[in-house]
Amino acid sequence: MEKVLLHNKYNNYMKKRVIAYLHTHWDREWYREKEEFNLRLLEVFDEVLKELVNNNAPCFYFDGQTSALIDYLKFRPQNLELIKKLIKEKKLYIGPFFVSADAFLVNLRCLIKNLEKGIEYSKNLGCKDFIGYLPDIFGHSRGVFEVLEKFDIKNAIIWRGTGAIKSDVIVRNINTTRLIEGYFVDILHQNISFQALAQQLENFLDKIAKYSSNTLILPLGGDHLAIIKNANEKITQINKYLKKYKIELSSPFEYFSSIDFSHAKNFKGEFLDNSQNNILGGVFSSRIYQKVQNAKLMHKISRIIEPLNYFLNLDYAANIDYAYELILKNHAHDSIYGCSTDKVHKIVDARFEKTSEILEGLEKRIIRDFHKNTKKTNYVGVFNLSNYKNSGVVKIISENKLKHSQIISKTKGFCDYKLYDINQVPVTEDILTLYEQLVEVDEQKPMSFNAFKSKKAKKLTFCDKNCIENPYLKLTLENGKINITDKIKNLFYKDFIKITDTKDNGDSYNYAPVSKPEILNPIKSKIIENGSIRSVLRIFYKNLVLDVILNNKDRFFEFNIKINNKKKNHKLQAVFSLNKPVYETFAQDSMGIIKRKCDPDYSLFENQPAARPHELKTNSFPMLNFVYAQGAGILSEGINEYEIYKNELRIALLRSNGVISNPKCASRSIPAGPAILTPDLQCLGLQNVRFGLCFTSKKEKMFEYSEKFLKTQLAFVLDEHIEEKILFKNEKNKLFYGIDSKGVGTFYDLKNDKIELANIKKI
Repeated sequence: MEKVLLHNKYNNYMKKRVIAYLHTHWDREWYREKEEFNLRLLEVFDEVLKELVNNNAPCFYFDGQTSALIDYLKFRPQNLELIKKLIKEKKLYIGPFFVSADAFLVNLRCLIKNLEKGIEYSKNLGCKDFIGYLPDIFGHSRGVFEVLEKFDIKNAIIWRGTGAIKSDVIVRNINTTRLIEGYFVDILHQNISFQALAQQLENFLDKIAKYSSNTLILPLGGDHLAIIKNANEKITQINKYLKKYKIELSSPFEYFSSIDFSHAKNFKGEFLDNSQNNILGGVFSSRIYQKVQNAKLMHKISRIIEPLNYFLNLDYAANIDYAYELILKNHAHDSIYGCSTDKVHKIVDARFEKTSEILEGLEKRIIRDFHKNTKKTNYVGVFNLSNYKNSGVVKIISENKLKHSQIISKTKGFCDYKLYDINQVPVTEDILTLYEQLVEVDEQKPMSFNAFKSKKAKKLTFCDKNCIENPYLKLTLENGKINITDKIKNLFYKDFIKITDTKDNGDSYNYAPVSKPEILNPIKSKIIENGSIRSVLRIFYKNLVLDVILNNKDRFFEFNIKINNKKKNHKLQAVFSLNKPVYETFAQDSMGIIKRKCDPDYSLFENQPAARPHELKTNSFPMLNFVYAQGAGILSEGINEYEIYKNELRIALLRSNGVISNPKCASRSIPAGPAILTPDLQCLGLQNVRFGLCFTSKKEKMFEYSEKFLKTQLAFVLDEHIEEKILFKNEKNKLFYGIDSKGVGTFYDLKNDKIELANIKKI
């Protein structure tokens, strides 16, 4: 008997330690709508509280995001004090994020705001312990790790995109653990014997152990799953049958305190390797119409409205915070990814529309409060909120035709001095013609306000039926081919831009080409504008038109493409033919510029179908506002995916599908979600996207072109001259990304490739 006890004691000593934690992953809205998930949330979290109160579990980790708890307390406010008590007793962990957001599709200011809101709410409820918890995000951008460090969060948990790395690594100074087999572990939800459960866990832990130290981490839970009932007792019984492992039911914090990271491998931060698990890269081109809206609103709130609210000492911080909250709710990963039901995405559209209305109203009030309007139009006032000098064209909508302006459109509506005057109510008789017009102004310093007399433009753009050019760039249409000339370097690119169409049997998660791309040929072209400030050449294709826009002084082309989509299950791309095969690209991510290696000979089409249980690798990558290769730069407003093949750089203009997850998707072998039909995902009807093209020998120059392309200015008519105002002076090589209401600015240190948060003093 004594020998048996010694034998068992020896076996327990030799067993590997497994730190398990209870959790549920909460998608706010996905294959069901938010209100249905809210009802399920009440049932799930009621059970969590009951199990914790009855000491049937040591603690519960609530998915690293606070939005689900906020939703819960809307309907169970009576449980607030209990939740605070459990948090204080370290039985319940919440935060630090507001929502689990994809860092490839959101800008840095929104990523910071997301974390700020989550931490503030968590601390108000008493939670002080945080982990950057991101196990279901489809790959990881460097920016999220930088932001975690800035908020003094020292640990992170990830899963997708890491490839076959060890479980414990350091990513940009953050101690990071990858969940080897993912966060979804529902083994203990089965109603089978403890011995059978132990056998399944033993096999599962064997897979985790291959990449782990002598201490393993084991999540127990999954998407919208209830807590394991009587978890303490279940683990006690299961441990009796485990041969190589001993499970301790605890928290992820216990795991991090047990791991020595002093010899861990260091990583720079981007994870897009799908060799071990799916990263579902097709989400970067699903529902592009929503990504366009997202890009516009993120830029407007973070680079124009919020900075002006601070620098002009305005009192709109609460309104801006509300607008951010609407945007951030759309940043929850299934929503911004475009892989939820059509009903969910209608709500996404509605939130974007609300945000747009808020920002439009704030913009008009900022202008109204900045000066008294006497209906005179002697000057043009311009806030240049860019990091670069503004010399060129600004756009203004006014009921007055400005001197020397180029009118580009006319609409009917109320003028601003009627619509935003609280002492007046506009009536039918006040509807008049509003002119959208371009005005050329003098050079202006970065981060400044100045008033200008409108200049008589010296016409430098020229357009005929088959050509558009200015002193820097030229585009010609010859025999159905689009040729580009970089006039500064005297470089000619023959047949440089093509529009292609490819059949696709993928789904919202993955692109799966059925055919090789079909080149769409131009049918005809026409001069739309040949004005004193800009020219526009329209190129017609079947079911789409491509407007080529060129201003007098711009060193980039702007392309506006209108697609009347009548087809299903296909992908449209703009293809740029570079001089050599593309082995590397430089793209903007949420932090700065990321260099990526490419395999120009790899073809997704030729490697299908994927072998089970894998997802095929692709040559497609995410970008925020630009991608650069071989001296050519592509500018984007909501086009978040580019692809490399041979010497071609391709950007996604539209991807049309009709199902969340296609069980027969050729590029992914196992389902990524339910096969729910989503007719709106086909993107039928009119779609409008905008991109740009520039040439430069310095990839850092792309930031300047991008800010001009995205129009980081606010211009309006002014009745009197106001002296130049410098908002603040920035250091060289540091790009201003935004500022909060307390004056804390966000900067990207271009030279050292890092993020900085610093107080900004007004001048």
